[in-house]
Amino acid sequence: MKIKEKPKKKKWKTKDPTWNAHTYGNEEKCPFEIEWVKYYNAMEGRDQIMFLYKDRKSKSICKYRIMQ
Repeated sequence: MKIKEKPKKKKWKTKDPTWNAHTYGNEEKCPFEIEWVKYYNAMEGRDQIMFLYKDRKSKSICKYRIMQ
């Protein structure tokens, strides 16, 4: 009776071992510029962070997100 061997795992997900250093923050793929603003919310009594998504071409704010 033969024991089934486990398949060898890849050491890296891509050919480049530094793949995670190049994939995050890739400016060509993201259509927005992201800025953040920290402000005090008096209703909740705490600081909050607001992320502003700006269009790369027109520099106008397209959307925003408030971190809870």
